Amino acid sequence: MKNMMYHSPSSKNRRQALSLSPPKGSPVHGEGKISLRVDQPVEGCQVTTHAFFRSVEGDIDDKEVELRFQWYRSSMRRACANTECERQGDGNVLLLVAKLECVLCCRLGITREHSCFCSSDCFRLAWHKHKQLHDSYASMATELKRDDAAIPWKSQIHNMEAFCPMPQESWIELNQHNKSYLPTAEDVGHVLRVECTAVKKNGGSLTKTMDTGIVLPFPPLPPKRLMLANVHEERPTPRLRQIGVFRVLTYNILAEIYATRQMYPYCPVWALSWTFRRELLQRELQTYNADIICLQEVQGDHYKKFFYPMMTEWGYEGWYLKKTRESMGMEGKVDGCALFYKRNRFIMKEQYPIEFNELANDFLANLLNDFDMAYPTASHGQREAFQSTLNRMRVRLLRDNVAQIAVLEAVPSNNEVSRKSQSGPLVCISNVHIFSNPKFPDVKLWQTHALTKQIERVAMARNLPIILCGDFNSEPISGVYELMTRNHVPSDHPDLQQLAELYGALDLDHNIPFCSAYSSVFGVEPEYTNYTGHWTGVVDYVWYTPEQLTPFAGLQVHPPEILEAYSKTALPNCQFTSDHVPLCLDFCFKASPNGRY
Repeated sequence: MKNMMYHSPSSKNRRQALSLSPPKGSPVHGEGKISLRVDQPVEGCQVTTHAFFRSVEGDIDDKEVELRFQWYRSSMRRACANTECERQGDGNVLLLVAKLECVLCCRLGITREHSCFCSSDCFRLAWHKHKQLHDSYASMATELKRDDAAIPWKSQIHNMEAFCPMPQESWIELNQHNKSYLPTAEDVGHVLRVECTAVKKNGGSLTKTMDTGIVLPFPPLPPKRLMLANVHEERPTPRLRQIGVFRVLTYNILAEIYATRQMYPYCPVWALSWTFRRELLQRELQTYNADIICLQEVQGDHYKKFFYPMMTEWGYEGWYLKKTRESMGMEGKVDGCALFYKRNRFIMKEQYPIEFNELANDFLANLLNDFDMAYPTASHGQREAFQSTLNRMRVRLLRDNVAQIAVLEAVPSNNEVSRKSQSGPLVCISNVHIFSNPKFPDVKLWQTHALTKQIERVAMARNLPIILCGDFNSEPISGVYELMTRNHVPSDHPDLQQLAELYGALDLDHNIPFCSAYSSVFGVEPEYTNYTGHWTGVVDYVWYTPEQLTPFAGLQVHPPEILEAYSKTALPNCQFTSDHVPLCLDFCFKASPNGRY
Protein backbone atom coordinates (compact mmCIF):
# COMPACT_ATOMS: atom_id res chain seq x y z
CA MET A 1 0.00 0.00 0.00
CA LYS A 2 1.45 3.37 -1.02
CA ASN A 3 1.62 6.24 1.42
CA MET A 4 -1.54 8.36 1.35
CA MET A 5 -1.94 11.99 2.48
CA TYR A 6 -4.85 13.60 4.25
CA HIS A 7 -5.39 16.98 5.90
CA SER A 8 -6.16 17.66 9.52
CA PRO A 9 -9.80 17.95 10.47
CA SER A 10 -11.23 21.30 11.39
CA SER A 11 -10.51 22.55 14.90
CA LYS A 12 -14.05 21.66 15.99
CA ASN A 13 -13.75 18.11 14.70
CA ARG A 14 -10.22 17.88 16.07
CA ARG A 15 -11.46 18.69 19.56
CA GLN A 16 -14.07 15.98 19.20
CA ALA A 17 -11.45 13.48 18.00
CA LEU A 18 -9.26 14.11 21.04
CA SER A 19 -12.15 13.96 23.51
CA LEU A 20 -12.27 11.01 25.86
CA SER A 21 -16.02 10.75 25.28
CA PRO A 22 -17.57 9.99 21.89
CA PRO A 23 -19.42 12.87 20.20
CA LYS A 24 -23.17 12.89 20.22
CA GLY A 25 -24.55 10.99 17.28
CA SER A 26 -21.74 8.44 17.40
CA PRO A 27 -22.93 4.85 16.92
CA VAL A 28 -21.68 4.06 20.43
CA HIS A 29 -22.46 7.36 22.15
CA GLY A 30 -23.29 6.76 25.75
CA GLU A 31 -21.84 3.25 25.62
CA GLY A 32 -18.20 3.86 26.47
CA LYS A 33 -14.99 5.66 25.56
CA ILE A 34 -11.45 5.00 24.35
CA SER A 35 -8.50 5.66 26.66
CA LEU A 36 -5.36 6.26 24.61
CA ARG A 37 -1.75 7.07 25.48
CA VAL A 38 1.35 6.89 23.27
CA ASP A 39 5.00 6.67 24.33
CA GLN A 40 7.61 9.18 23.19
CA PRO A 41 8.96 7.87 19.85
CA VAL A 42 12.70 7.36 19.35
CA GLU A 43 14.34 6.18 16.14
CA GLY A 44 14.83 2.41 16.16
CA CYS A 45 12.82 1.88 19.37
CA GLN A 46 9.35 0.41 19.28
CA VAL A 47 6.69 2.92 20.28
CA THR A 48 3.60 1.37 21.80
CA THR A 49 0.07 2.64 22.18
CA HIS A 50 -1.62 2.04 25.51
CA ALA A 51 -5.23 1.75 24.42
CA PHE A 52 -8.33 0.20 25.89
CA PHE A 53 -12.07 0.67 25.71
CA ARG A 54 -14.05 1.53 28.83
CA SER A 55 -17.72 0.77 29.14
CA VAL A 56 -20.13 3.43 30.34
CA GLU A 57 -19.70 1.99 33.86
CA GLY A 58 -15.96 2.60 33.62
CA ASP A 59 -14.93 -1.05 33.27
CA ILE A 60 -12.33 -2.13 30.71
CA ASP A 61 -14.35 -3.91 28.03
CA ASP A 62 -11.89 -5.43 25.53
CA LYS A 63 -13.90 -8.63 24.98
CA GLU A 64 -16.79 -6.89 23.23
CA VAL A 65 -14.63 -4.46 21.25
CA GLU A 66 -11.94 -4.89 18.59
CA LEU A 67 -9.31 -2.15 18.56
CA ARG A 68 -7.87 -1.22 15.17
CA PHE A 69 -4.95 1.11 14.56
CA GLN A 70 -3.67 3.34 11.77
CA TRP A 71 -0.42 5.32 11.89
CA TYR A 72 0.40 8.63 10.16
CA ARG A 73 3.45 10.87 9.87
CA SER A 74 3.37 14.65 9.62
CA SER A 75 4.35 15.86 6.16
CA MET A 76 6.63 18.54 7.63
CA ARG A 77 9.52 18.25 10.01
CA ARG A 78 8.35 19.85 13.21
CA ALA A 79 11.55 20.42 15.18
CA CYS A 80 12.73 23.89 16.16
CA ALA A 81 15.35 25.14 13.66
CA ASN A 82 17.49 26.82 16.31
CA THR A 83 20.50 24.53 16.67
CA GLU A 84 21.20 26.08 20.08
CA CYS A 85 17.67 25.73 21.36
CA GLU A 86 18.03 24.64 24.99
CA ARG A 87 15.58 21.83 24.25
CA GLN A 88 16.97 20.94 20.85
CA GLY A 89 17.43 17.26 21.61
CA ASP A 90 21.14 16.93 22.36
CA GLY A 91 21.43 14.74 25.38
CA ASN A 92 18.43 13.92 27.47
CA VAL A 93 15.92 16.56 26.36
CA LEU A 94 13.11 16.46 23.85
CA LEU A 95 13.02 18.17 20.50
CA LEU A 96 10.60 21.05 20.89
CA VAL A 97 7.73 21.33 18.42
CA ALA A 98 8.01 24.32 16.08
CA LYS A 99 5.01 26.67 16.26
CA LEU A 100 6.16 29.78 14.38
CA GLU A 101 7.61 30.37 10.92
CA CYS A 102 9.91 33.19 9.79
CA VAL A 103 8.07 35.54 7.38
CA LEU A 104 11.20 36.32 5.37
CA CYS A 105 11.94 32.63 4.91
CA CYS A 106 8.43 32.23 3.52
CA ARG A 107 9.06 35.05 1.02
CA LEU A 108 12.52 33.72 0.14
CA GLY A 109 11.33 30.16 -0.36
CA ILE A 110 13.56 28.72 2.38
CA THR A 111 12.40 25.28 3.48
CA ARG A 112 10.50 24.96 6.75
CA GLU A 113 13.22 22.70 8.15
CA HIS A 114 15.30 25.89 8.52
CA SER A 115 12.57 28.47 9.08
CA CYS A 116 10.36 27.18 11.92
CA PHE A 117 10.95 27.89 15.60
CA CYS A 118 9.42 26.85 18.89
CA SER A 119 9.05 30.43 20.18
CA SER A 120 9.85 34.06 19.43
CA ASP A 121 12.60 33.96 22.08
CA CYS A 122 14.25 31.03 20.32
CA PHE A 123 14.01 32.92 17.02
CA ARG A 124 15.79 35.93 18.56
CA LEU A 125 18.53 33.67 19.95
CA ALA A 126 19.05 32.17 16.52
CA TRP A 127 18.81 35.44 14.60
CA HIS A 128 22.53 36.08 14.10
CA LYS A 129 23.05 32.70 12.42
CA HIS A 130 19.62 32.64 10.83
CA LYS A 131 20.22 35.98 9.08
CA GLN A 132 23.19 34.39 7.30
CA LEU A 133 20.72 32.00 5.70
CA HIS A 134 18.79 35.00 4.37
CA ASP A 135 22.00 36.57 3.09
CA SER A 136 22.85 33.41 1.16
CA TYR A 137 19.80 34.14 -0.98
CA ALA A 138 21.59 37.35 -2.01
CA SER A 139 19.63 38.46 -5.05
CA MET A 140 16.23 37.88 -3.49
CA ALA A 141 17.28 39.44 -0.20
CA THR A 142 18.52 42.55 -2.06
CA GLU A 143 15.11 43.07 -3.59
CA LEU A 144 13.52 42.81 -0.17
CA LYS A 145 15.91 45.31 1.41
CA ARG A 146 14.99 47.94 -1.22
CA ASP A 147 11.50 47.86 0.17
CA ASP A 148 12.24 48.10 3.90
CA ALA A 149 9.23 50.32 4.38
CA ALA A 150 6.95 47.55 3.16
CA ILE A 151 8.75 44.82 5.12
CA PRO A 152 10.53 46.36 8.12
CA TRP A 153 12.03 43.02 9.07
CA LYS A 154 14.66 44.38 11.46
CA SER A 155 12.15 46.14 13.65
CA GLN A 156 9.72 43.27 13.38
CA ILE A 157 12.21 41.00 15.11
CA HIS A 158 11.91 43.07 18.27
CA ASN A 159 8.19 43.64 17.95
CA MET A 160 7.53 39.90 17.58
CA GLU A 161 5.77 40.54 14.27
CA ALA A 162 8.12 38.73 11.91
CA PHE A 163 6.38 35.41 12.36
CA CYS A 164 3.44 33.66 10.87
CA PRO A 165 1.61 30.65 12.31
CA MET A 166 2.59 27.24 11.07
CA PRO A 167 0.47 26.22 8.09
CA GLN A 168 -2.24 23.62 8.46
CA GLU A 169 -0.59 20.23 8.82
CA SER A 170 -1.12 17.41 6.37
CA TRP A 171 -0.48 13.79 7.24
CA ILE A 172 1.04 10.86 5.37
CA GLU A 173 -0.75 7.58 5.90
CA LEU A 174 1.70 4.81 6.79
CA ASN A 175 1.18 1.17 5.97
CA GLN A 176 1.16 0.31 9.66
CA HIS A 177 -1.91 -1.12 11.38
CA ASN A 178 -0.44 -2.58 14.56
CA LYS A 179 -0.61 -1.40 18.14
CA SER A 180 3.13 -0.68 17.97
CA TYR A 181 5.27 1.14 15.44
CA LEU A 182 9.04 1.16 14.85
CA PRO A 183 10.18 4.70 13.93
CA THR A 184 12.82 4.94 11.20
CA ALA A 185 15.37 7.59 10.26
CA GLU A 186 12.77 8.98 7.85
CA ASP A 187 10.49 9.75 10.81
CA VAL A 188 13.07 11.73 12.82
CA GLY A 189 11.94 15.33 13.33
CA HIS A 190 8.35 14.54 12.38
CA VAL A 191 5.30 13.98 14.54
CA LEU A 192 3.45 10.66 14.45
CA ARG A 193 -0.29 10.29 14.76
CA VAL A 194 -2.07 7.12 15.78
CA GLU A 195 -5.74 6.61 15.06
CA CYS A 196 -7.49 4.05 17.26
CA THR A 197 -10.90 2.74 16.26
CA ALA A 198 -13.02 0.68 18.62
CA VAL A 199 -15.36 -1.59 16.65
CA LYS A 200 -18.09 -3.19 18.74
CA LYS A 201 -19.11 -6.73 17.93
CA ASN A 202 -22.78 -5.76 17.99
CA GLY A 203 -22.22 -2.87 15.58
CA GLY A 204 -21.03 0.72 15.83
CA SER A 205 -17.57 2.22 16.21
CA LEU A 206 -15.69 5.04 17.87
CA THR A 207 -12.42 6.66 16.79
CA LYS A 208 -9.86 8.58 18.78
CA THR A 209 -6.57 10.06 17.55
CA MET A 210 -3.47 11.18 19.38
CA ASP A 211 -0.26 12.88 18.25
CA THR A 212 3.13 11.93 19.65
CA GLY A 213 6.05 14.14 20.46
CA ILE A 214 8.61 14.71 17.74
CA VAL A 215 10.44 11.51 16.78
CA LEU A 216 13.91 11.75 18.34
CA PRO A 217 17.08 10.51 16.66
CA PHE A 218 18.74 7.60 18.41
CA PRO A 219 21.58 9.10 20.46
CA PRO A 220 25.14 8.58 19.21
CA LEU A 221 27.10 5.86 20.94
CA PRO A 222 29.44 7.11 23.68
CA PRO A 223 33.22 6.95 23.24
CA LYS A 224 34.42 3.37 23.15
CA ARG A 225 35.90 1.89 26.32
CA LEU A 226 39.20 0.14 25.62
CA MET A 227 40.54 -3.11 27.02
CA LEU A 228 43.85 -2.15 28.63
CA ALA A 229 46.64 -4.64 29.27
CA ASN A 230 47.78 -5.65 32.75
CA VAL A 231 51.35 -4.37 32.85
CA HIS A 232 52.05 -6.34 36.04
CA GLU A 233 51.52 -9.79 34.48
CA GLU A 234 53.17 -11.68 31.66
CA ARG A 235 51.17 -12.13 28.48
CA PRO A 236 49.71 -15.64 28.12
CA THR A 237 51.64 -18.10 25.99
CA PRO A 238 50.20 -19.05 22.57
CA ARG A 239 49.00 -22.43 23.87
CA LEU A 240 47.33 -20.95 26.94
CA ARG A 241 45.78 -18.25 24.77
CA GLN A 242 44.41 -20.96 22.48
CA ILE A 243 42.72 -22.98 25.19
CA GLY A 244 42.57 -20.83 28.27
CA VAL A 245 41.66 -17.19 27.48
CA PHE A 246 38.14 -16.01 28.18
CA ARG A 247 36.31 -12.73 28.82
CA VAL A 248 34.04 -12.13 31.83
CA LEU A 249 31.58 -9.24 32.17
CA THR A 250 29.50 -8.21 35.18
CA TYR A 251 26.78 -5.58 34.92
CA ASN A 252 23.93 -4.31 37.08
CA ILE A 253 21.60 -3.30 34.25
CA LEU A 254 19.00 -1.40 36.37
CA ALA A 255 15.67 -3.19 36.38
CA GLU A 256 12.69 -1.38 34.90
CA ILE A 257 10.86 -1.55 38.24
CA TYR A 258 13.60 0.64 39.77
CA ALA A 259 14.07 3.03 36.81
CA THR A 260 11.67 5.72 38.00
CA ARG A 261 11.54 9.50 37.81
CA GLN A 262 11.43 9.61 41.60
CA MET A 263 14.82 7.91 41.74
CA TYR A 264 16.34 9.64 38.68
CA PRO A 265 14.52 12.99 38.27
CA TYR A 266 17.20 14.32 35.92
CA CYS A 267 16.54 11.62 33.32
CA PRO A 268 13.51 12.07 31.02
CA VAL A 269 10.83 9.43 30.92
CA TRP A 270 11.67 8.33 27.37
CA ALA A 271 15.30 7.61 28.32
CA LEU A 272 14.12 5.57 31.33
CA SER A 273 11.63 3.54 29.31
CA TRP A 274 12.48 -0.12 28.80
CA THR A 275 11.79 0.00 25.05
CA PHE A 276 14.61 2.54 24.68
CA ARG A 277 17.00 1.13 27.27
CA ARG A 278 16.86 -2.40 25.87
CA GLU A 279 18.13 -1.09 22.52
CA LEU A 280 21.10 0.52 24.28
CA LEU A 281 21.72 -2.69 26.21
CA GLN A 282 21.66 -4.81 23.09
CA ARG A 283 24.26 -2.64 21.36
CA GLU A 284 26.41 -2.48 24.48
CA LEU A 285 26.47 -6.21 25.16
CA GLN A 286 27.33 -6.91 21.52
CA THR A 287 30.25 -4.51 21.77
CA TYR A 288 31.89 -6.33 24.70
CA ASN A 289 31.46 -9.83 23.22
CA ALA A 290 32.15 -11.53 26.55
CA ASP A 291 32.35 -15.31 26.93
CA ILE A 292 30.70 -15.23 30.37
CA ILE A 293 28.16 -12.55 31.29
CA CYS A 294 26.85 -12.00 34.82
CA LEU A 295 23.89 -9.62 35.03
CA GLN A 296 22.09 -8.27 38.08
CA GLU A 297 18.64 -6.64 38.34
CA VAL A 298 17.24 -8.67 35.47
CA GLN A 299 13.44 -8.75 35.57
CA GLY A 300 11.78 -12.11 35.11
CA ASP A 301 9.63 -10.95 32.19
CA HIS A 302 12.60 -9.30 30.49
CA TYR A 303 14.72 -12.43 30.81
CA LYS A 304 11.99 -14.51 29.20
CA LYS A 305 10.96 -12.12 26.43
CA PHE A 306 14.19 -10.23 25.68
CA PHE A 307 17.44 -11.54 27.14
CA TYR A 308 17.11 -15.28 26.68
CA PRO A 309 15.88 -15.13 23.03
CA MET A 310 18.53 -12.54 22.13
CA MET A 311 21.41 -14.29 23.89
CA THR A 312 20.40 -17.69 22.49
CA GLU A 313 20.50 -16.22 19.00
CA TRP A 314 23.98 -14.88 19.73
CA GLY A 315 25.21 -18.34 20.74
CA TYR A 316 24.83 -18.18 24.53
CA GLU A 317 23.16 -20.48 27.02
CA GLY A 318 21.59 -18.91 30.10
CA TRP A 319 20.46 -19.51 33.67
CA TYR A 320 18.17 -17.17 35.59
CA LEU A 321 17.43 -16.99 39.31
CA LYS A 322 14.84 -14.50 40.56
CA LYS A 323 14.77 -13.01 44.04
CA THR A 324 12.87 -14.92 46.69
CA ARG A 325 10.08 -12.37 47.18
CA GLU A 326 6.69 -12.64 45.52
CA SER A 327 5.72 -10.38 42.63
CA MET A 328 2.59 -9.15 44.45
CA GLY A 329 0.35 -10.14 41.56
CA MET A 330 2.50 -8.62 38.80
CA GLU A 331 3.87 -11.57 36.87
CA GLY A 332 7.53 -11.18 35.97
CA LYS A 333 8.02 -7.92 37.89
CA VAL A 334 10.67 -9.36 40.22
CA ASP A 335 14.36 -8.96 39.45
CA GLY A 336 17.16 -11.46 39.88
CA CYS A 337 20.52 -12.63 38.56
CA ALA A 338 21.22 -13.99 35.08
CA LEU A 339 24.33 -15.88 33.99
CA PHE A 340 25.12 -16.44 30.30
CA TYR A 341 28.01 -18.32 28.69
CA LYS A 342 28.94 -19.03 25.08
CA ARG A 343 28.01 -22.55 24.06
CA ASN A 344 31.12 -22.93 21.89
CA ARG A 345 33.40 -21.92 24.79
CA PHE A 346 31.90 -23.55 27.90
CA ILE A 347 29.71 -26.41 29.08
CA MET A 348 27.63 -26.13 32.24
CA LYS A 349 28.63 -29.00 34.53
CA GLU A 350 27.04 -27.95 37.83
CA GLN A 351 24.79 -25.17 39.07
CA TYR A 352 23.84 -24.16 42.59
CA PRO A 353 21.08 -21.59 43.23
CA ILE A 354 21.73 -19.61 46.41
CA GLU A 355 18.80 -18.04 48.25
CA PHE A 356 20.04 -16.01 51.20
CA ASN A 357 16.71 -16.35 53.02
CA GLU A 358 17.20 -20.11 53.07
CA LEU A 359 20.79 -19.73 54.25
CA ALA A 360 19.65 -17.33 56.99
CA ASN A 361 17.05 -19.78 58.26
CA ASP A 362 19.67 -22.57 58.28
CA PHE A 363 22.15 -20.28 60.07
CA LEU A 364 19.63 -19.40 62.78
CA ALA A 365 18.56 -23.03 63.17
CA ASN A 366 22.21 -23.99 63.73
CA LEU A 367 22.57 -21.24 66.35
CA LEU A 368 19.57 -22.63 68.20
CA ASN A 369 20.99 -26.14 67.97
CA ASP A 370 24.35 -24.91 69.28
CA PHE A 371 22.55 -23.24 72.19
CA ASP A 372 20.75 -26.46 73.06
CA MET A 373 24.02 -28.40 72.89
CA ALA A 374 25.90 -25.87 75.01
CA TYR A 375 23.14 -25.33 77.58
CA PRO A 376 21.21 -28.61 77.88
CA THR A 377 19.85 -27.59 81.31
CA ALA A 378 18.67 -24.13 80.23
CA SER A 379 15.28 -23.17 81.59
CA HIS A 380 12.24 -22.71 79.40
CA GLY A 381 12.48 -18.96 79.92
CA GLN A 382 16.15 -18.86 78.90
CA ARG A 383 15.45 -20.82 75.74
CA GLU A 384 12.50 -18.58 74.86
CA ALA A 385 14.67 -15.50 75.39
CA PHE A 386 17.32 -16.89 73.05
CA GLN A 387 14.68 -17.82 70.49
CA SER A 388 13.31 -14.27 70.69
CA THR A 389 16.81 -13.00 69.88
CA LEU A 390 16.98 -15.30 66.88
CA ASN A 391 13.60 -14.05 65.68
CA ARG A 392 14.88 -10.47 65.73
CA MET A 393 17.94 -11.61 63.79
CA ARG A 394 15.66 -13.37 61.30
CA VAL A 395 13.71 -10.17 60.67
CA ARG A 396 16.98 -8.40 59.95
CA LEU A 397 18.58 -11.09 57.77
CA LEU A 398 15.67 -12.12 55.52
CA ARG A 399 16.18 -9.84 52.49
CA ASP A 400 15.27 -11.93 49.41
CA ASN A 401 18.64 -11.58 47.66
CA VAL A 402 20.03 -14.42 45.58
CA ALA A 403 23.30 -15.60 44.04
CA GLN A 404 24.37 -18.17 41.47
CA ILE A 405 27.27 -20.63 41.59
CA ALA A 406 28.11 -22.50 38.40
CA VAL A 407 30.92 -24.87 37.46
CA LEU A 408 31.78 -24.49 33.78
CA GLU A 409 34.05 -26.62 31.68
CA ALA A 410 36.12 -24.84 29.03
CA VAL A 411 35.66 -26.35 25.58
CA PRO A 412 39.07 -27.20 24.09
CA SER A 413 39.80 -26.19 20.52
CA ASN A 414 39.69 -28.83 17.79
CA ASN A 415 43.48 -29.10 17.82
CA GLU A 416 43.52 -29.73 21.57
CA VAL A 417 40.83 -32.38 21.27
CA SER A 418 42.78 -34.19 18.57
CA ARG A 419 45.91 -34.32 20.73
CA LYS A 420 44.24 -35.22 24.03
CA SER A 421 41.04 -36.96 24.92
CA GLN A 422 40.74 -35.28 28.31
CA SER A 423 38.22 -32.50 28.91
CA GLY A 424 39.02 -28.83 29.29
CA PRO A 425 39.71 -27.00 32.56
CA LEU A 426 36.92 -26.26 35.02
CA VAL A 427 36.14 -22.85 36.48
CA CYS A 428 33.73 -21.89 39.24
CA ILE A 429 31.71 -18.75 38.41
CA SER A 430 29.53 -16.97 40.95
CA ASN A 431 27.15 -14.07 40.29
CA VAL A 432 25.59 -12.12 43.17
CA HIS A 433 23.53 -9.06 44.04
CA ILE A 434 24.02 -8.18 47.71
CA PHE A 435 21.36 -6.28 49.69
CA SER A 436 21.45 -2.57 48.89
CA ASN A 437 20.14 -0.65 51.92
CA PRO A 438 23.04 1.39 53.41
CA LYS A 439 21.50 1.03 56.88
CA PHE A 440 22.21 -2.72 56.85
CA PRO A 441 26.01 -3.15 56.53
CA ASP A 442 25.80 -6.19 58.80
CA VAL A 443 23.39 -7.90 56.39
CA LYS A 444 25.68 -7.16 53.42
CA LEU A 445 28.60 -8.62 55.35
CA TRP A 446 26.65 -11.69 56.47
CA GLN A 447 25.39 -12.39 52.92
CA THR A 448 28.89 -12.07 51.46
CA HIS A 449 30.32 -14.38 54.11
CA ALA A 450 27.53 -16.91 53.58
CA LEU A 451 28.23 -16.93 49.84
CA THR A 452 31.97 -17.47 50.29
CA LYS A 453 31.26 -20.49 52.50
CA GLN A 454 29.00 -21.95 49.80
CA ILE A 455 31.71 -21.39 47.18
CA GLU A 456 34.23 -23.11 49.45
CA ARG A 457 32.07 -26.23 49.52
CA VAL A 458 31.81 -26.31 45.74
CA ALA A 459 35.33 -25.39 44.68
CA MET A 460 37.99 -25.65 47.37
CA ALA A 461 38.25 -29.44 47.67
CA ARG A 462 38.83 -29.68 43.90
CA ASN A 463 41.12 -26.65 43.80
CA LEU A 464 38.96 -25.04 41.10
CA PRO A 465 39.71 -21.58 39.75
CA ILE A 466 37.08 -19.17 41.09
CA ILE A 467 35.59 -15.93 39.77
CA LEU A 468 33.06 -14.15 41.96
CA CYS A 469 31.47 -11.03 40.53
CA GLY A 470 28.46 -8.80 40.94
CA ASP A 471 27.03 -5.84 42.79
CA PHE A 472 28.12 -6.02 46.43
CA ASN A 473 26.62 -2.63 47.36
CA SER A 474 29.72 -2.05 49.49
CA GLU A 475 32.61 0.38 49.09
CA PRO A 476 36.33 -0.45 49.47
CA ILE A 477 36.24 0.92 53.04
CA SER A 478 33.53 -1.56 54.06
CA GLY A 479 33.61 -4.76 56.05
CA VAL A 480 32.63 -6.65 52.90
CA TYR A 481 35.78 -5.48 51.12
CA GLU A 482 37.88 -6.35 54.17
CA LEU A 483 36.36 -9.83 54.29
CA MET A 484 37.12 -10.41 50.61
CA THR A 485 40.70 -9.12 50.70
CA ARG A 486 41.80 -10.25 54.19
CA ASN A 487 39.62 -13.36 54.60
CA HIS A 488 38.48 -12.25 58.05
CA VAL A 489 36.38 -9.61 59.81
CA PRO A 490 36.69 -9.38 63.61
CA SER A 491 33.60 -9.42 65.78
CA ASP A 492 34.13 -5.79 66.85
CA HIS A 493 34.04 -4.47 63.27
CA PRO A 494 31.66 -1.46 63.02
CA ASP A 495 29.70 -3.14 60.21
CA LEU A 496 28.80 -6.01 62.55
CA GLN A 497 27.49 -3.75 65.29
CA GLN A 498 23.77 -4.35 64.69
CA LEU A 499 24.11 -8.15 64.67
CA ALA A 500 26.50 -8.00 67.64
CA GLU A 501 23.91 -6.09 69.66
CA LEU A 502 21.41 -8.87 68.97
CA TYR A 503 23.65 -11.91 69.29
CA GLY A 504 27.06 -11.00 70.61
CA ALA A 505 30.50 -11.79 69.20
CA LEU A 506 30.35 -13.07 65.64
CA ASP A 507 33.64 -13.68 63.81
CA LEU A 508 33.41 -14.05 60.03
CA ASP A 509 36.13 -15.66 57.93
CA HIS A 510 36.68 -17.79 54.83
CA ASN A 511 39.56 -19.69 53.19
CA ILE A 512 39.48 -18.49 49.57
CA PRO A 513 42.50 -16.33 48.57
CA PHE A 514 40.55 -13.73 46.58
CA CYS A 515 42.08 -10.77 44.75
CA SER A 516 40.25 -7.90 43.09
CA ALA A 517 40.72 -8.23 39.34
CA TYR A 518 40.46 -4.49 38.63
CA SER A 519 42.92 -3.69 41.38
CA SER A 520 45.29 -6.30 39.91
CA VAL A 521 45.08 -4.89 36.38
CA PHE A 522 45.04 -1.15 37.12
CA GLY A 523 46.72 -1.01 40.54
CA VAL A 524 43.60 0.52 42.14
CA GLU A 525 39.85 0.05 42.11
CA PRO A 526 37.93 2.11 39.53
CA GLU A 527 37.03 5.71 40.35
CA TYR A 528 33.39 4.61 40.41
CA THR A 529 31.11 1.81 39.26
CA ASN A 530 27.85 3.52 40.28
CA TYR A 531 27.40 7.13 39.15
CA THR A 532 24.12 8.92 39.87
CA GLY A 533 22.93 12.41 40.63
CA HIS A 534 22.81 11.64 44.34
CA TRP A 535 25.71 9.19 44.90
CA THR A 536 28.94 8.06 43.30
CA GLY A 537 31.15 5.19 44.39
CA VAL A 538 32.53 1.69 43.84
CA VAL A 539 30.15 -1.16 44.66
CA ASP A 540 30.75 -3.67 41.82
CA TYR A 541 33.70 -6.07 41.80
CA VAL A 542 35.25 -9.04 40.05
CA TRP A 543 37.14 -11.31 42.47
CA TYR A 544 39.40 -14.17 41.34
CA THR A 545 41.83 -16.73 42.73
CA PRO A 546 45.36 -15.74 41.59
CA GLU A 547 46.88 -19.21 41.96
CA GLN A 548 44.90 -20.51 38.97
CA LEU A 549 43.90 -17.40 37.00
CA THR A 550 45.53 -14.29 35.58
CA PRO A 551 43.59 -11.16 34.58
CA PHE A 552 45.66 -9.86 31.68
CA ALA A 553 43.38 -7.04 30.47
CA GLY A 554 40.55 -4.92 31.87
CA LEU A 555 37.94 -2.56 30.46
CA GLN A 556 38.79 1.05 31.24
CA VAL A 557 36.29 3.15 33.19
CA HIS A 558 35.70 6.57 31.63
CA PRO A 559 36.21 9.71 33.72
CA PRO A 560 32.86 11.25 34.78
CA GLU A 561 33.13 14.12 32.31
CA ILE A 562 32.82 11.66 29.42
CA LEU A 563 29.64 10.21 30.93
CA GLU A 564 28.08 13.67 31.01
CA ALA A 565 29.62 15.13 27.84
CA TYR A 566 26.55 14.54 25.67
CA SER A 567 23.64 14.25 28.08
CA LYS A 568 24.85 16.78 30.67
CA THR A 569 23.56 14.50 33.45
CA ALA A 570 24.68 11.60 35.61
CA LEU A 571 23.61 8.01 34.97
CA PRO A 572 21.30 6.75 33.67
CA ASN A 573 20.99 8.99 30.64
CA CYS A 574 20.31 8.67 26.94
CA GLN A 575 23.76 7.15 26.24
CA PHE A 576 24.14 4.94 29.32
CA THR A 577 21.28 2.62 30.15
CA SER A 578 22.06 1.95 33.81
CA ASP A 579 23.23 3.83 36.88
CA HIS A 580 26.08 1.27 37.01
CA VAL A 581 28.85 0.72 34.48
CA PRO A 582 29.86 -2.78 33.36
CA LEU A 583 33.16 -4.29 34.43
CA CYS A 584 34.89 -6.55 31.93
CA LEU A 585 38.14 -8.55 32.14
CA ASP A 586 40.13 -10.98 30.04
CA PHE A 587 41.33 -13.96 32.08
CA CYS A 588 43.74 -16.76 31.34
CA PHE A 589 44.09 -20.11 33.06
CA LYS A 590 47.52 -20.61 34.55
CA ALA A 591 49.29 -23.83 33.57
CA SER A 592 48.73 -26.39 36.33
CA PRO A 593 51.54 -28.60 37.69
CA ASN A 594 50.01 -31.73 36.12
CA GLY A 595 50.00 -30.03 32.73
CA ARG A 596 46.26 -30.33 32.22
CA TYR A 597 46.05 -26.68 31.10
